[in-house]
Amino acid sequence: MAKTPFLLNVADLVGRDASPRPVVVTASVDWGIEMSGVDPDVEIVADLVLHPVSGGVAVTGAVTYTTLDTCFRCLDEFRTERRASIGALFDTSDDDDESYPLVGHEIDVEQLLRDEVLLGLPVVQECGKSSCAVVRSVQVDLDPVTADDEGESRSPFAVLKDFLESED
Repeated sequence: MAKTPFLLNVADLVGRDASPRPVVVTASVDWGIEMSGVDPDVEIVADLVLHPVSGGVAVTGAVTYTTLDTCFRCLDEFRTERRASIGALFDTSDDDDESYPLVGHEIDVEQLLRDEVLLGLPVVQECGKSSCAVVRSVQVDLDPVTADDEGESRSPFAVLKDFLESED
């Protein structure tokens, strides 16, 4: 089984009075949401610092990545350079809401990086080009009157008008 670049050995940090250790994690990933996702052709780069803490390891740093985004207006695809801050705790507790798992002497930072990257992606993205096709205004006539109507409205609310006038 091939070793994943996200699996980090922290045996030198767990339960010891040690100095923080810098680590760089690089990998190609295929993470994304509907109209924005990490470019699988460009590796993400996570510059992390592993800090020994009581009962685990704290991870701080930043991850830089390139996204392929789709403009919600013109549907053109474009690339954006992004950066997300990282800060999390890995420990042996079973409290999944507050920390990531520390299993033996290894931590897997893939879920941490995935969480931070996906939370940093825009739900709606605009290309910003001046040529982007945009509908400036839409006018909808809910009560159109045409020559063949002979004064009668084709609005579905016309019946209500007659109903309200009859009560007077």
